[in-house]
Amino acid sequence: MKKGTAKRVLALLICAVMAVTMLPTVAMAEEVTEDVIDDSTIEAYTSYENGEDAGVSGVSVTDEKPNTDIKVIPSDANALILMDTGAQSPKGVPGQVVKIVLPLAVNKEYLPSEKYMLRNINIYPDVPTDASVSNWPFELIYASDVQHLKDMSYNSTAEVWYEFKISEFASKGRYAVPFKINATVWREDAVNGTTITEDVTFKVSAYVTVTDNGNMSGVTTSFGSLQVAGTNVDGSYTVPTGTPNQTISMRIPVINVGGTLTGVTVTPVVSTSLDEFPFVVTSTNYSQYFSYWASGEIKYLDYTFTVSSFATSGNKAIKFKATYFENSAAAEGSFSTQFTVIDGYDASAMSVMVQSYKLYVDDTEVSGLMAGEETELRLTLINNSKYDTAKKIISSLVFTNSPGLTLCVGGTDTAYADSIKPGGTTILKYKIMAKQDAEVGPAMLGINLTYETTEAVAGKAAQNIMLPVSQKMDVLAGTPEVYGTPSKDKEITISVPLTNMGRAKAMNIRVLATDGMTASTPCYVGDLLAGGSTSADVTVGFSKIGAFVGKMILQYEDANGETYSQDISVPLSVAESSADTDANSVNANKDGTDSRWWLWLLIAILALILIGIVVYVIIRYKRGEIGPGAENTAALDDFDDDFDADGGTPDIGEKPLTYDGSNKDGNV
Repeated sequence: MKKGTAKRVLALLICAVMAVTMLPTVAMAEEVTEDVIDDSTIEAYTSYENGEDAGVSGVSVTDEKPNTDIKVIPSDANALILMDTGAQSPKGVPGQVVKIVLPLAVNKEYLPSEKYMLRNINIYPDVPTDASVSNWPFELIYASDVQHLKDMSYNSTAEVWYEFKISEFASKGRYAVPFKINATVWREDAVNGTTITEDVTFKVSAYVTVTDNGNMSGVTTSFGSLQVAGTNVDGSYTVPTGTPNQTISMRIPVINVGGTLTGVTVTPVVSTSLDEFPFVVTSTNYSQYFSYWASGEIKYLDYTFTVSSFATSGNKAIKFKATYFENSAAAEGSFSTQFTVIDGYDASAMSVMVQSYKLYVDDTEVSGLMAGEETELRLTLINNSKYDTAKKIISSLVFTNSPGLTLCVGGTDTAYADSIKPGGTTILKYKIMAKQDAEVGPAMLGINLTYETTEAVAGKAAQNIMLPVSQKMDVLAGTPEVYGTPSKDKEITISVPLTNMGRAKAMNIRVLATDGMTASTPCYVGDLLAGGSTSADVTVGFSKIGAFVGKMILQYEDANGETYSQDISVPLSVAESSADTDANSVNANKDGTDSRWWLWLLIAILALILIGIVVYVIIRYKRGEIGPGAENTAALDDFDDDFDADGGTPDIGEKPLTYDGSNKDGNV
């Protein structure tokens, strides 16, 4: 047996050991490449590999030191900054509209390369929660104050502008106007093919200089802003008068004793009591609207009313309700004026009138008519006479002024009562309904009455009643879209698409956050016409962490003031903090699904081969097939001869071969 076998086995063992030893180094180098090598380093390495002129040691020469430790700056830093020109700082006087322009650019210290992208950018004025004239003397011109920007990269810029009206209550001075920005930072990891995200929230500020004191500066209103003026342009205001069945014109001077009012709606309070509203109801809407009402200004309310034939003599207090925005804050108030009825109704005379009414569906009382739903109208008639019995009472419905109302199939518009005792009442029933396309709101239904006294003297009366009409409300909330990665220490925006599938306008739409989500204020959307679509962008924080289903509450009203509500489920996975989210993103492949599994498999295979070789050598050594005294082993001799024939090296201790010219290959 030749000793070359042992040497060759030993050489193979050494190679296997070196390979196993180098593999962890390769793995470590790969990990370093993934985590710390930046663009400049990669470029230099590529130049070296391609044989380009790279200066000394084959690395391209650069004056810029490679950044080998790119990290996302904590979220309290500004990903967007104002450009060198800064935000325009306008000047103005109270009542003037000023424009604030924000020239924005990406903060290159925050987003240091093209690997980064800023997405889901929302900008809106950060109105103080304790806003008062002293720290926020502005009125935002537009109903929606949230602006969205397209994705921004390393060298991107953008310009955002807002218009504000300086309040009449403002005092001279310089005021900060902060803006809050929500966005998501995206970073591509080309090596691992992953994307790292981080939600950020920060502020930028502009300033407005008020150059003069407003007319109402320092004035506050602790009571209703509107009152009936004691005088008007024509002199002293006199209380209007009228007699039963007379049509009169009322011109009421009203003064604003508070601050600047916008969006003012004034409505008389219609009552079934003739002492509170001594007029015949002829309209479904007596409201009057004023877009702007300056402080101290007198405006006039003009009405034409017909005095009820049953109105009694004396002074009647006519109440009015007003809703408005005072210095951009929602408010309401009330005031009243007087009306005097002269020669009013004598309660001792014979009369029959509608005292009240109720609506029923399947013997259950309801507050109004639902479109398309059969409803029973129950009229209560009263005989106001103190001494005489009313006979042969006929009550007829008049739909002339109520196109949205109709009789049910098989119903009749006339009901009959044989008699009503003095001071007594009776109930008459009708089957009516609101049409499928009826407008939402009060519908006027006329009532004509005829009757006789005991002396067969004919009498008649006519009244109108107001019936609330509703449509089935159906606002569809779509699948919420979450902008950014939720974390407990950050606010994000959740957008909820809304579509009005009903036939009536949905009013005062708002969305609230609950069940693990928090919002400082509800998101007010406003009104939504039938068939219309919009979205509610809700800025929320989180009180829970982990995977859970949050809940948003959609609320809205119909024209009758009835409130509707529905829940919206929002599946969420909220991280404990933004830092945890980044760490999880970076280590996404280190949870048992390491992308370098093949490397460790190769190491294991080589280790098994090494162990097998060692075991093989030991067995043959113990059998005497290799080692001292094994020169005559036939098997090893054959193996050794084959090896030497191919140009192998001599065994250790053997005499070196000399070349005699017989080796055709020229091997020694």
